[in-house]
Amino acid sequence: MSGGPNRRVMRHAAFWLATMVLSYLMQLPAHFLAGARLYVGGILFVQTPAALLTIYPLLYGVLPRLLRGQFGLIMLLLLAWVPASVLVVDVLRMLYDLGPAAWFGEPVPATFDWSNYQDLGFAWFVLLVMAGAASTLKLLNHWNEQQRLGQELQQRKLHAELQLLKAQLQPPFLFDTLGTLRTLTGRKSPEAPGAVLHLAELLRYLPYASAREAGPLADEADMLRHYVALEALRLGPRIDVSLHFSGDLTAARIAPLLLLPLVENAFRHGAGPAHECPWVSIDLVAKPHSLVVKVINSRVADAANWQEGPGLRTLRARLARLYPGRHSLKLVAEPDTFLATLHLRAARPPEPPAKPLPTRNAAAEAFRKAVSSPPPPR
Repeated sequence: MSGGPNRRVMRHAAFWLATMVLSYLMQLPAHFLAGARLYVGGILFVQTPAALLTIYPLLYGVLPRLLRGQFGLIMLLLLAWVPASVLVVDVLRMLYDLGPAAWFGEPVPATFDWSNYQDLGFAWFVLLVMAGAASTLKLLNHWNEQQRLGQELQQRKLHAELQLLKAQLQPPFLFDTLGTLRTLTGRKSPEAPGAVLHLAELLRYLPYASAREAGPLADEADMLRHYVALEALRLGPRIDVSLHFSGDLTAARIAPLLLLPLVENAFRHGAGPAHECPWVSIDLVAKPHSLVVKVINSRVADAANWQEGPGLRTLRARLARLYPGRHSLKLVAEPDTFLATLHLRAARPPEPPAKPLPTRNAAAEAFRKAVSSPPPPR
């Protein structure tokens, strides 16, 4: 941070030095070809001071009003700036003739009359060119800064949306899952160790997913498997769950946690206590240049008019930013079913392979092997 102001001062100093050198070089052809006098003193004592006194008020007093859309005020300020800049240039020309001109061997007027300086001299036209160049650089710098801030804001917003998805998922889901684990362990069910593994895998993936922009579709599919397995354990045999993946899941890439709101919505609204025979069907097809996801769940016939919740609204916003013009999300609410269909075309451009998930330690691996092996005969 300490180097910021210093770099800014250096940029301004380089700009003014470049204008002085350029003004000097422009005089050399006429000097060598026609013997014209070099206008060195005027650059040092008229042109550069006049530019400093008039351009900085233009850049930091007038242009900010333009950027804020205050067009009426900026017209008044420009109308005042033009005669003020003429006055500054003429005063500096007169002061230069009173003293510094003689130092550079330039002719000095015998008598000084203010009327001789009340005109638009060459130095003022040079000032206009410099003011235009400085204003253009200022506007370009402002545009680049706005672009950078816009991209940074978009990245922060996407990260915040991922954090919101995790926050929406974790509290109710964790409470329900922990309640299921308590029930399973209380009756010493053989399904309890598997439920613990599913929960561990899911919680291990969530922080890792939110730290990247895209990842293999296979990782998202594994996450959905763990989520569906836990929901099936929680709801028990009263719900019929169908989960089907097809296609090359390792080749396709997708934004993290993009499919979870559809699955979460299906279990939240399709497996409530009012459903007699709840069911959820999830079908994912990965094609070379597209991805199709269909999620269907049961729905109570006399349910009130359906409206999109915050999870689906957030999903629509993410799709609009991540896949503009390359996605289609259709939600169809029938009297007894609800269908969500998501099409992604050219899901993500090719990216470097994602970093592997954090490896488990030896104890976790031993625990997995112990759980996956069949229990010894009694």
